[in-house]
Amino acid sequence: MNKRFSGMMLLALACILALAGCSDGNSNGKPASTVKDTGNNGSKATDLRVIWWGNQDRHDITSKVLNMYSEANPGVTFSPEYQGFDGYYQKLTLLAASNNMPDIFQFYVGASDANQFMDKGLVEPLDAYIESGIIDVSNIGESTLSGGKATDGKIYGIPLGVNARTLIVDPAAYEKAGLTVPETGYSSWEELYADLKKLKEVTGSYGADDLFNIAFAFPYYARQFGQTVNAEGTGIGFDEKVYTDFFTYRKEWAKEGLIPKMDASLSVKNPEESFLVKGQSAVMVAYTNQYPGIVKAAKRPLKMLLMPGPNSDQAMDVRPGLHFSISSKSANKEAAAKFISYFVNDIEANKVLNANRGMPITSEVRASLAEQFEPEMKAVVEYMDIVAEHSGPLDPPAPAGATEIDALMIDMEQQIMFDQISIQDAYAKLQKDAAGIVAKNKQ
Repeated sequence: MNKRFSGMMLLALACILALAGCSDGNSNGKPASTVKDTGNNGSKATDLRVIWWGNQDRHDITSKVLNMYSEANPGVTFSPEYQGFDGYYQKLTLLAASNNMPDIFQFYVGASDANQFMDKGLVEPLDAYIESGIIDVSNIGESTLSGGKATDGKIYGIPLGVNARTLIVDPAAYEKAGLTVPETGYSSWEELYADLKKLKEVTGSYGADDLFNIAFAFPYYARQFGQTVNAEGTGIGFDEKVYTDFFTYRKEWAKEGLIPKMDASLSVKNPEESFLVKGQSAVMVAYTNQYPGIVKAAKRPLKMLLMPGPNSDQAMDVRPGLHFSISSKSANKEAAAKFISYFVNDIEANKVLNANRGMPITSEVRASLAEQFEPEMKAVVEYMDIVAEHSGPLDPPAPAGATEIDALMIDMEQQIMFDQISIQDAYAKLQKDAAGIVAKNKQ
């Protein structure tokens, strides 16, 4: 989700504070939203501008839901805007700089690029709308809702769907290797290691795909020991032992051929191209929303397990895939809040949306959609219910500069795996440079 702003975008964002005190107009003379007299007994009509990113399917079904809401709420209309993800945050930045923010926008609270909008006061806190019941969160778990919180403890986004990490295994390969799939997952990485040696013999290639991608697996691994990737002040929230143990596993397993070496891992561009899909491994890690596509690409039954232990209950989490947020400059904040509540709670609307933005966040909606789901999606529903009972709270939002730190971590990952730097030296560089990045962004 986190893509760096170009220099131009950062410059545009820097202009926002100066514009914040201006009127609601903009260079085009168009307000952020409109409220007009319909002439019908003086009642007012509300037009809400909504912007999101996604593919054509998302655009079509979201537009249909907007029409459904307008039909059920006469006087409320929408001016939708949508595009692919590339350039989305840049567009939002330019809209902010011209004081022309939409009423409702698809967002990702906690992403370092997104945090800048909240830092500038451009995103409306939603706590008051939740407390008043305008946004109904009665069927939304606290852990899920906390995914919309910023560092100040306020909620700036309502999740539109949730995902979780999962270990995906090939039951047929296990059977062929004389192994039993652990129904409750692996209690340790060592237990998984023992099975991978036997699974490698069955596949003839690897026991598993790369299980230790820094962006996917390390946040989970750090959480197993009560630590986090990012931290205020220091930039990183994990100690040298956690970092060293993680990469020691990865280097040793790759050396034994239990998982691919780095160059082979980098050749896999998406989950549908994984070694598991090709029958060259029996285990992989992914997010739950990727599972249906992986099963269809593999053309054989697969199974989801909780990530390996120890302390998986502490390390697993249910994370929002996307949020809807409201502009602090909107003239129709209450109307926007009512629509967001409808979007996440209404059963008929979610039948149309069909979990396009991730598994629905309310148990009632999930249950109502189960009948229309294909078998793979039904498996995701069941798995998400298990994760909800075996997960901890989300990590705190990433501090300013986290995107730069993430890039540094990826650079160190590749240098370690290609034997260009020792794990200890990589950690020392991370510790020093991450603290400097955070300090720079506080200036």
